[in-house]
Amino acid sequence: MLRFCLKLLAFALTVAALVNSAFAQSDQHSDAWPTDALADDPSNPDLSFLNHVPAGSRGRVRAVGPDLFFEDGSRAVFWGANLQAYALFRTRPDNIRRHARRLAALGFNLVRVHHHDSRWVRPNIFGDKAPATTQIDQGAMANLDLWVAALKAEGIYVWLDLHVGREMTALDGIADFEEIAKGEADIRGFNYVSDTIRQRMAEFQRAYLEHVNPHTGMRYADDPAILAVLITNENDVTHHFGNALLPNKGVPAHSAAYMALARDFAADHDLPARKTWKAWEFGPSKIFLNDLEKRFFEPMIADIRATGFDGLIATTNTWGGNSVAALPSLTLGSIIDVHAYGVPGELRQNPREAASFIDWAAAAQVAGKPLSISEWNITRYPSEDRFAGPVRMAASAAFQGWDAPMIYGYSQRPLNGPTAHGPWSVAYDPAVVAMLPASALLFRQGHVRPAQATYALRLTPSQFFGQGIRPKTAAALRTIAEQSRLVVELPATPELAWLSALKADRAAIPVTDPDATFLDQGTGHIMSDTGQIRRDFRRGLYTVDSPNSQLAAGTLAGGRIDLSSISLESDMPMAAIAVQSLDGHAIAESTRIMISLTGRAIPLEDKALGYRVEPMQGQLRIRAPKDLRLTDGSGAPLADAGAHRIKDGVHIIELSRLRTTRWLLLQ
Repeated sequence: MLRFCLKLLAFALTVAALVNSAFAQSDQHSDAWPTDALADDPSNPDLSFLNHVPAGSRGRVRAVGPDLFFEDGSRAVFWGANLQAYALFRTRPDNIRRHARRLAALGFNLVRVHHHDSRWVRPNIFGDKAPATTQIDQGAMANLDLWVAALKAEGIYVWLDLHVGREMTALDGIADFEEIAKGEADIRGFNYVSDTIRQRMAEFQRAYLEHVNPHTGMRYADDPAILAVLITNENDVTHHFGNALLPNKGVPAHSAAYMALARDFAADHDLPARKTWKAWEFGPSKIFLNDLEKRFFEPMIADIRATGFDGLIATTNTWGGNSVAALPSLTLGSIIDVHAYGVPGELRQNPREAASFIDWAAAAQVAGKPLSISEWNITRYPSEDRFAGPVRMAASAAFQGWDAPMIYGYSQRPLNGPTAHGPWSVAYDPAVVAMLPASALLFRQGHVRPAQATYALRLTPSQFFGQGIRPKTAAALRTIAEQSRLVVELPATPELAWLSALKADRAAIPVTDPDATFLDQGTGHIMSDTGQIRRDFRRGLYTVDSPNSQLAAGTLAGGRIDLSSISLESDMPMAAIAVQSLDGHAIAESTRIMISLTGRAIPLEDKALGYRVEPMQGQLRIRAPKDLRLTDGSGAPLADAGAHRIKDGVHIIELSRLRTTRWLLLQ
């Protein structure tokens, strides 16, 4: 708990510093921007029509090859958000229902329940500082039941994490507990060699899944609205927690178990014993560590299936700079999961030189397996370009064929009114929320065409396990992902008899050199092979140009932006505008068009709720049927009717007359 408090203090100080400096270089007049708390905005567009209600009414979602399908045979894709920590247990019942409706209106059809068990959350699933973690607290469970039922009623599926931040106690019956307690009882890594930890985790997941929700009348295990479960979050030994088990870590009982398993594996497979146990090295150790994870996941999966749950199972995630060597044990589940975080300024990032969060997600797409991104966001809050994150993820997911991106997160704080600002609670962040409906519509309705070509990273076992190949180090991964579909093949590995050699289809273009560059040296932009997605990294501008969605995000200043049905002139240094059809027709023929807009948004200082939001500037032209009128997002007339006129069959919108309006309808 002390460690968490220190981290929280450090984060608060960092946010304060960033708020004061993040926008200083690009604008000296932000103090004059109007304030906005984004509280129950009546002009929110309502995209709940995208959901079928209740969630689960089409039966279980199944993994078929790299895709997800409902039982009726229709393709299933999920645009999701995390709901975590205090939001789970301290939100009042009336607000639980209200936010379930709001999530649906914003376009979400999936919510991940996260940090349900973390000790710093009070109360958590075990109660308020419970002396043991072997019993589920019924009061806490009642809150989760309300969330699950409310989300289901709005057509929103639920992803349940089974283990996140649970810290064992001396009363939990853990063998050699005193060794784990040295690290604040964090069980990550230790669970792979401790039978008693595995038993406690299995007991919890059984109790969780066999619980009957009184509002639905169903066990969680039986409810088709429970899309997926994750066995353990950010918990691997291939790259992160293997080192915690080494002989020099002061955990002799766990080290002895680890070393014995390493010696046996080396002997059984004729590997060098002196290298197989060295978790920090690439080579034989990565093969052994994948097998060590497999020894844990196989019985845990069997235990989940024994409850009757036949939904999707993810083992853990690839995250935090992992190489492709982390992927094999993840294939034991029915879906691969990845965490991908970006940094400010990625719109200007040259893919020949640095990796983006899109590249990290793409590098987890195993050939023949579905992919979820259960955490993504732009870090170093409050990044002035954070509004570009949702549209980039949505366009990339549609282009690559990913199945379930989930922003981290909708809220970590109680949702009983506008929340304090922060990167993990975007529910009231006007810059991010402005682009959420546009992103949901683009992704869920497939406004961006899938990639024409597929490139398959095809490595030998010695490359795959021995070279630490990841987007940070492999130019091929960075320079393919925004141009064509990227998949990672898993090589046949004699030491891992359980690992299926997963190959791309015959039409895929093999990539055997991870250091190869697929972008010309002098090029200042990168574009999808469909021609619909383009990132000008010299200017810092991201555009999507498809019949039903056309948008620009980033540096609008620098010249007119012309797309198929819209043109935009603005001198704004950082903003986003999306124009989209709501009726299934191309924008040029559509009779119902949604427009999403945002400038930069700066959190107010001194713990005040709300933001200063940069007013829009410039002119937007839309070629669409001339008899349409412009309203706010709810259909109400604009306060300034002069913001819209029609000339020569083109709708002209004067952005400076909209102030901080986030959504418009042309209908």
